[in-house]
Amino acid sequence: MKFKYAVAALITFHLSSTSTNAQGIFNDKKNLYTESYYSTGYYILKDSSVRKGLIKYNFDMPDRFRFREDVNSKAITISTDECIGFYEDGDKATFTVLENVKLPMKSLANKTISKCFAETRIQGDLNLFVVYFQQAQGFFDAPQVPGDTYKTRRIPATTFVLTKKGIPGHLVVPAKNKNFREALSEYLADKPGVVQFINGSQLTKDNIDVIVQSYNTSK
Repeated sequence: MKFKYAVAALITFHLSSTSTNAQGIFNDKKNLYTESYYSTGYYILKDSSVRKGLIKYNFDMPDRFRFREDVNSKAITISTDECIGFYEDGDKATFTVLENVKLPMKSLANKTISKCFAETRIQGDLNLFVVYFQQAQGFFDAPQVPGDTYKTRRIPATTFVLTKKGIPGHLVVPAKNKNFREALSEYLADKPGVVQFINGSQLTKDNIDVIVQSYNTSK
């Protein structure tokens, strides 16, 4: 019964609050492909040293961002091979490097990317990350007439990723409801109350933060 009350409180909090994350910039498409938006921040090198400056993460590719030491310096590209994460002040967002994440990128046939940046949403015994990327989508120019060519355009997309504290590996959260419940029931089987909650509710991947908080607060 206590678990149910705790879950109800978490759902109420989820519905009545707005989290601060990089989603705002991600949804603001005019910033995605320009050099106009930079935020103060820093990135962390592999030796744990910090390099401060201006950062632009434009979501075009999930494994790199742009960096300037100051407004007058030339922008350079920093990849997941050069650092272990970064922080940008614009959305108070912290990104870390995850490995071997299978992204649903149609142009890459759901290719597993060796390394990508993932925004840290929730930390605890169960950690929640979100990976931003650009999805290729084919379309025909309208109206369709003989001679039309098949083109592609890029649309914003996200994938949620779960990890457990001190345990190797991760779970890419499925988008489809059936696969979502099956995958989470298996991954979170060490807490039967949470599994029961998942299967007895109408929650989807869009409510993944509620499930993560439930896991982290349950005994």
